[in-house]
Amino acid sequence: MRVFLIILGALSMLLGFGCAVSGFGTFRAVDSDGYISSGPGQLATTTGAIVARTSEIEDRSDDPGFREGKIRVRIRAARADGGQVFIGIASAEAVEAYLRGSPYEVVRDIEFDPLGYEGDIVPGTLAPGSPAEAVDWVASASGRGEQELNWRVRPGSHAFVVMNADGSPGVTVEADLAVKLPYLRGFGVALMVAGVVLLTAGLLLIALPLRNRRREGPAGDDAGGP
Repeated sequence: MRVFLIILGALSMLLGFGCAVSGFGTFRAVDSDGYISSGPGQLATTTGAIVARTSEIEDRSDDPGFREGKIRVRIRAARADGGQVFIGIASAEAVEAYLRGSPYEVVRDIEFDPLGYEGDIVPGTLAPGSPAEAVDWVASASGRGEQELNWRVRPGSHAFVVMNADGSPGVTVEADLAVKLPYLRGFGVALMVAGVVLLTAGLLLIALPLRNRRREGPAGDDAGGP
């Protein structure tokens, strides 16, 4: 029984350590505004636009976080040459119609820390023109210096676009991608608390049998003496 408790205590401490470390890492990864950020990175294409399509997002209006707009995506970008940058999000169909016939690059895989991507170029010969008034953007930002787009996640299929504000080819920006999930910071705290509880329980499961063994040792010696 004593050996079993020691083994159980060791497993509890190991699990508790893992929970505490994971919880602390999650808590530290969330910034003061509640976002998990990719960290800055350079995005570049020889075409006129970098396009990142979202997956089809289901209507989760039964989820309070979704319904109240607490699940958000934030993109920050600034042109490397100081020129005007455009960031926008619209329905995937609207973006595809706007860029049809012009060359652009579709993001296939996103890398984090630092931000980077792998993409496929869609060929074309037309110039898309200035994007600001060309599409009914759900959200957009444009100008010199760092621009920020903050989008409340909505149902449907959407596409993010990063371009030069005049639609010219050759886009090079320093960008940052962040996601806000309303329960993530609390989840990190809960993991840390669970980790501390498991560590404490494991320590007690190991310490108590060893303490009882020390108490039994002298008594056993006395009983066996002359």
